[in-house]
Amino acid sequence: MTSPISERDFQSQVIDLARQIGWRLSHFRPGQTAGGRWATQMSGDIGYPDLTLVRGDRLIFAELKTANGQASDDQVDWLYALDNVEYVTAQLWRPHDLDTIATLLSHRPDPTTDPVGAPV
Repeated sequence: MTSPISERDFQSQVIDLARQIGWRLSHFRPGQTAGGRWATQMSGDIGYPDLTLVRGDRLIFAELKTANGQASDDQVDWLYALDNVEYVTAQLWRPHDLDTIATLLSHRPDPTTDPVGAPV
C-alpha cells in the first residue's frame, strides 16, 4: 500500500511536468514573518490559485490539493471567477488527476479546428 502524496510533492510533480512540456509558470511560496508566522506575500484577495501556467495562447490557473484536501471558500471563488473568463481554464487538481493534467498540459490547439486555443 502506498502512502498518500503530500501537496508539496504533488505540486513538484505538476511543476516538473509543466516545465518538461514547455509551460511558463508562477507559484507564490510562503515565507516566515519576523513574528514566526508563515505567510504568502502578495497583494490582493486571498485564495489565489497555487499555479498560474501559460503556453502559447493557453492560460491555466490550478489549485492543488491532496486526495482528501479541501479547497477553502476563497479558493473556490477564485476558480469560479477565473473559469468564467473565455479561453481560461481554472481547475482544482488532485494527485489522482495526474493523467488528466498531463493530457491538458500536452494539448496543442489545432489552428484549423481550434484557432483561439479554447479549453479542451
